[in-house]
Amino acid sequence: MGQNNESTSTNKQSVAWKVFSAFVSDDQISVTEDELLSYATNDLKLNLNELPEGMREDLIPILLAYMNVWTGWKYKGDFLAGKFTKMHYFERFQKYMCYKMKNTVQWVYAAGIVKDLDDQQIKPVILNKSNNNTDLEFSPYAIEIQCPPDMLSTLVFSNIGDDLIMKQHRAAVWQDLSTTQLLNWPHVEVRFRTQDICFVRRQETEFFRYLNFLPPESSQISESRIEHVENLPSYGRQKDCYSYIFLKEYMKVYMKALQSTGKVSSSKLEEIQTILSQFLGDVKDIDVNNSMATDTVVLFRLSPVPFSRNKKMAGKDDAEGKDERVAFCEILHPKIELVLFYFRAEQKDTPTLGFTYTDKIEISNRLNVILPDISYKCTYCKLDYKGRNSREMLLDHLKNNHKMEEQVRCTLCNKYFNVGNLAACRWQHKCHQHPPAESETVVEKE
Repeated sequence: MGQNNESTSTNKQSVAWKVFSAFVSDDQISVTEDELLSYATNDLKLNLNELPEGMREDLIPILLAYMNVWTGWKYKGDFLAGKFTKMHYFERFQKYMCYKMKNTVQWVYAAGIVKDLDDQQIKPVILNKSNNNTDLEFSPYAIEIQCPPDMLSTLVFSNIGDDLIMKQHRAAVWQDLSTTQLLNWPHVEVRFRTQDICFVRRQETEFFRYLNFLPPESSQISESRIEHVENLPSYGRQKDCYSYIFLKEYMKVYMKALQSTGKVSSSKLEEIQTILSQFLGDVKDIDVNNSMATDTVVLFRLSPVPFSRNKKMAGKDDAEGKDERVAFCEILHPKIELVLFYFRAEQKDTPTLGFTYTDKIEISNRLNVILPDISYKCTYCKLDYKGRNSREMLLDHLKNNHKMEEQVRCTLCNKYFNVGNLAACRWQHKCHQHPPAESETVVEKE
């Protein structure tokens, strides 16, 4: 087991060591309340005199609970097989207990301060700053929620007396989504590939979720749409940049070639046209010299201002004009990550605009040549859908496993909007200096 190399500085008679050894050996152990309190003070360095009011009585159950749920116990088999020393295993356990107990004390302390403050005087209490960039004017601390997708949109928080409770609210009725709505729906990714072009369009809406007594009132406007740009390895391919006008003209020719075959259904034509239209809308929104480069990733905001939800359960005993109930707040930043892997259309030297691949489509009788390869992905569930019915499979997944998104409020104009309507307009709406985006059309309807 390598015990000879272990440090002799650890007190093998300490409560911490006795408790840990009992867990490892699956032995019974009898410890008194005073011994566990000495473990908290001597090993975990907690000052019992500085604990938040009422927490000392609950300290022992909290200690025992954290001891039992440590995820490190699942590696006990590796430890017993001699893959690491007992001292190393013990030190990992100690670090976990110190972290959990200190953060629990801080959380209880912060919650007590928030509860005691008057609504109009509430100030952020920064004890352990979150790394998710939540605007601290809204809330003193952030929470992280992990749950099935069908529960995520229905969670609400409230308080009964001094207790904070979480409940699942009744979900909104699912509404069928158009292709445009689907492509701009949270957690949806589409991959489009032909011989000439390959791109991925990923909905990367950013969600900030936290608890507060007050509704979010942010009106922050992002000065730049672009948040991140990355160059991908080209693997020997030449990196090229194409203008928006050239891309649009190519897609018109491509769509007309598909129509001319008479072999593509109207529903599939609508799906392809919508995907290409949204791609063109992205290139226009990115607005970098009105162009897009191959082997490039661009993350940008669809909307210059965020949207919000304020979920709060009303209580019958709430005093009129004074609602101190806890609210579950959500801030949404609609974003798109666009990846153009390649675009290698070969233009013909003819009086009329034409391309080599579109000619091949017009004369081909094979659907595997005519149709593009389109696949979808639910990025929340990490599920891929491929094949000719990939769109329908993703829609079925969303309907059966997710819930309808609830309405959101623009944090600038304070108007409420249906998420389906926003998704149909690329999350744009009439707002102060925030006009709706013009829709793109890659081929005129006859």
